Amino acid sequence: MGHYKLLTTLDPITLVEGVARVVIVAGDDNEVRALYQIMEFRGFEKLLVGRHIEDAPRVVSAICGFCSWSHHLVSGKAVDSVFSRSPPARAELTRRLVNYIQILDSHLLHFAFIGLPDLALWGEGERDVVKLLAKNPEVASSALRTRSVLKRLEKRLVGKIQHGPVVVPGGVARGLTREDLDWLEKALVEVDGAFESLYRFFHEKVVKSEQFKRLVESEEFKLRCISAGLVRDGALEHYDGTLRLVDPKGRVLYEAPEPGRYVEVIGEALVNWNHSTLPYYKPAGFKLFSEESTIMVGPLARLNVVEKVPTERASWEYGRLLEAVGGKPLDNVVLYHWARVVEIIHSLEAIAELSRDQRLLEGDVVSFEGSPTNRGVGIIEAPRGLLIHDYSVREDLTIARARIITPTTINNMAINTNLSRVAPRLVKEIKLSGRPSPGTISIMESIVRSYDPCNSCATHCIRIGRDQVVTSFSVVVVSESGEVLWRG
Repeated sequence: MGHYKLLTTLDPITLVEGVARVVIVAGDDNEVRALYQIMEFRGFEKLLVGRHIEDAPRVVSAICGFCSWSHHLVSGKAVDSVFSRSPPARAELTRRLVNYIQILDSHLLHFAFIGLPDLALWGEGERDVVKLLAKNPEVASSALRTRSVLKRLEKRLVGKIQHGPVVVPGGVARGLTREDLDWLEKALVEVDGAFESLYRFFHEKVVKSEQFKRLVESEEFKLRCISAGLVRDGALEHYDGTLRLVDPKGRVLYEAPEPGRYVEVIGEALVNWNHSTLPYYKPAGFKLFSEESTIMVGPLARLNVVEKVPTERASWEYGRLLEAVGGKPLDNVVLYHWARVVEIIHSLEAIAELSRDQRLLEGDVVSFEGSPTNRGVGIIEAPRGLLIHDYSVREDLTIARARIITPTTINNMAINTNLSRVAPRLVKEIKLSGRPSPGTISIMESIVRSYDPCNSCATHCIRIGRDQVVTSFSVVVVSESGEVLWRG
């Protein structure tokens, strides 16, 4: 990467899961760059080695406290592949249902407590949920009600709020009952009603505002890179589809139904300044800060790769989004928030459809047919994007190698590339006045939060200063010798 000189850091980044910071550096060519550094190490890929393959779904569910079900389900798909088992229809539908509930829960949490404060309070010194709720208590009531109902629902369906024991090789641990589905339908009515209040607030207070229009038109939030996601017959798909990559103009670059072929297009680069790898578009090669090497995943990328959203209300909202911004490609990361709204609506509709499917109550819950192989790959759409588990096993069915590529890992390149657009402005302001402007810090905060990164998945960080808890970006100006010149 050449030689770089440290200019400043934004440490820590808050309102994201895990520990990360942004470091601003200048290279040999005097080009200013922003490095998004994930500061933690979890090591689950090594923890899996030597374990029996059947243990994997249970172990990996502990990777993340927010999307533990996503890791559990995708690991189950990889284990199915190792055993060459195809789950019965009842098991497949149960897994789909659980995944939609996971996406709905995660999206509502981010939308209400991170997305809305960031957008509705733009320009104010503090943009947190406490300040938003003081002004708009109805948002608090609606958001907290959805969380409460969904947590009770998760416990009802799988016995636990987190790390639920859903998957077994070739199926699920138990089938749902009529009582479960009756409970689900009642819960959906309550969640749908609460979300309507958040939805109205978003469109009235955010989408219709002049500030939102300026953000959507701003070049600093633009990222013209490759989008990746799953599709089924060209439509939005979260559980079991074909991997598709499209270029910034929407042209399909790659599409393959076999999960194991992801290695043809997704590479991982190691750098000495990050505890995370930097996945990149393999045919273009690894080029840091280059949009042609960058892959974006998550709600916004999923809407870029699909041709349609398969449920009625969500399809209408998708059309409303496209009309508002002039169509695809959706290349402004502020639109991640609106994309989550589309997927919240889609999840509500899809869960309602599944709850009426009689196959959820009939037939076997597990298949025992199939012969073991030495590799299994699972791909799923987690709330934050494409999630890949790739296991190699020995003859005794213990794990020899595990490769886990999370959505935030894939988006690592995108976040770095996005932030580097703003870095020169931040450095210029420090040189002129000794400190960056609140507007520049707001832009960098919002870029990171738009992706909803989950840096360590299960842990959280808050930096304790001498006299106070830092609840926003901490900007530190450092000399070449490492002396702290300014902190704020």
